[in-house]
Amino acid sequence: MSNIFPMLIIFSYSLIMNSVAPVLKLFQSDYSISVGISSLIPLFSLVGTVLSNIFVGIYLNKLGLKRALLIGFGITICGSLIIAFSNTLVLSLVGMLIFGFSSGFGFNSSTMLLAQNRNANFGFFHGAYGLGGILAPLFIQLAQSRMNNFKNVYFIYATIFILLFAYTSTRLHITTSTKAEAFKLSEIKYAFSNSTFMIFLTLLILYSSAEIGTINWAGNIMKEGIVTSATAYSLFWILFTLGRFFLSPITKLFKDLVSVNTIVMIILVSLFVITKNPLFFIIAGLFFGPLFPYIQQTAVGKIEKSHLPLFNGATYAFTSLGGSIVSTIMGAFLDTVPIVSYLLPIIVILAIFLLNRKVEN
Repeated sequence: MSNIFPMLIIFSYSLIMNSVAPVLKLFQSDYSISVGISSLIPLFSLVGTVLSNIFVGIYLNKLGLKRALLIGFGITICGSLIIAFSNTLVLSLVGMLIFGFSSGFGFNSSTMLLAQNRNANFGFFHGAYGLGGILAPLFIQLAQSRMNNFKNVYFIYATIFILLFAYTSTRLHITTSTKAEAFKLSEIKYAFSNSTFMIFLTLLILYSSAEIGTINWAGNIMKEGIVTSATAYSLFWILFTLGRFFLSPITKLFKDLVSVNTIVMIILVSLFVITKNPLFFIIAGLFFGPLFPYIQQTAVGKIEKSHLPLFNGATYAFTSLGGSIVSTIMGAFLDTVPIVSYLLPIIVILAIFLLNRKVEN
């Protein structure tokens, strides 16, 4: 299986998932809601993601990759249309929940498609996710300025997933036998009792919690004197994506990539919170970018192959759960004490550094 189609899938889902942070301010204005209330928007999206990844992680073998992809694409189309036509916060939250639920099918299936490839490139795969992060704020800005309503961007997303659905149903052929029985409870217990499985899962959960929390609320605290928040997000994602595309040479340059990057991330996020200068947030993208694919690529090489669907499902589920908890707590404090709010991702990044040192030793 080529790297291209899994990259296209992850890119398409990235457009949707990375639209959440840039639209928070627009939802706040559109519905006249506070920052605290608007924190429900990423929460609903991430709750849906947690539920779907648990389900897909257990039942992907039974569903088969093609069926799982088609189900995910169909659910995403429904979510896109609900938000595009929504005129209340409640309806928008329903759309976000559906979006989140669809992502488990796409992320897990595309990861397994990639893992079947002899020359699987996780740096490029997750780089495609970064490309979605670059383009999502630009699409939203275009919809708001040219179409007079940012929600029109979701019609574009619906069209993309209709095309993916059509291609998958008519042209995608998976030769490898991937359909089997769902995981049994005893197999799940065995996998989660494995120390290698749990260490890498914990590292990915901590990383995603810090990433999601930092990104979701950056637009609310940065000063827009130098660049707009939309531009800052796009520049962040450009550096984030470059970090992923150049993962191989970066790992050759830095043998202990996790330790180096986490130290720099703590410094940059701290400076961003203190000064509110978007430049520090933008530069942080270069150091956030490589960590997830680096940790996941290392994990795939060390975890039992039979446990990979479960590991991928648990990864995307619990990283989303960690992200939802951190993001929601940050949103609750952001109105009153933004510095205290951003202490949380800084502490989480420090935990990654300490756990990685324990693993290395």
